[in-house]
Amino acid sequence: MANTDIRVGWIGLGEMGHGMATNLHKFLATQGSHLTVWNRSPSKADTLQASGAIVASSIEDVVTKSNVIFTSLSNDAAVESVYAQLFALASKIQDPIIFVEVSTIHPSVATKNADQLAAYPQHSYLQCPVFGRPPAAIAARLVWVASGPEAAIQKLRPYFASMSTSIIDLKTTNVASASSFKLIGNFFVVGTIELLAEGLNLAERADIDKTAMLQFIETFFPTPSWIGYSQKMAERSTTKAGGFAVTLGMKDVGHMRKLAEDHGTSLPTADLAYTHLETLKAEGKGDQDWSSIIDVLREGKQQ
Repeated sequence: MANTDIRVGWIGLGEMGHGMATNLHKFLATQGSHLTVWNRSPSKADTLQASGAIVASSIEDVVTKSNVIFTSLSNDAAVESVYAQLFALASKIQDPIIFVEVSTIHPSVATKNADQLAAYPQHSYLQCPVFGRPPAAIAARLVWVASGPEAAIQKLRPYFASMSTSIIDLKTTNVASASSFKLIGNFFVVGTIELLAEGLNLAERADIDKTAMLQFIETFFPTPSWIGYSQKMAERSTTKAGGFAVTLGMKDVGHMRKLAEDHGTSLPTADLAYTHLETLKAEGKGDQDWSSIIDVLREGKQQ
């Protein structure tokens, strides 16, 4: 059961944020409440507004109306910019606010946010990245990862659950841990894409029946990422609809490579995938799905 004293705001209505915010708003509606939303492009809030959400006029308006604020933003720079504004506003407010950042960012940015907010101990900061593509966000089937003050996490569990099928509580106040966890998880995803691209490209060159190859994958690796990406590659689909763009993939793979470097190790598979993503971007294919890595192999442009 949600706490009726909680007033929830949401900043960022991109492909992931919109689906998540929609499900959260539906949950709040069952509790006799509503969501306050803000997005740089106001038109993205139209469907939420039509269903009863309140569209804020500014970030300051969100802070005024909310004591829990979720943010879903595209990259580290956007997170730093928005939180500079949020913390400046929060510094003047005594009533507690819980900030919940759900984006995929470098751990150092999460640490910076937590350190800055520590000057105002009445407030709390959670780093809670999510696993899942936009269709999973729409279907409320995300995997939620939580780090930060335990009391705040427990307080917001019903809200997290409204957007996800599983909540992984890292049980640490070190918010960098959740960002590192997300990057390692994404490494497994891009590693899967790289492996499938190499194998399916070889299968094509060896004239192996495509249907039979997909049947093998579905039988031995019956997971959404293996099945979904293998089908996409076999169909030669490059659209990022419901997927993840090459440019965003480069951001995430760059972060995981830096994380490995920070800890004195390496990710050779990520290095290779990054090279393939770079090739796609250089060819003007930055908006394609990152499973387009297979096209680099098909065209014989791999390093």
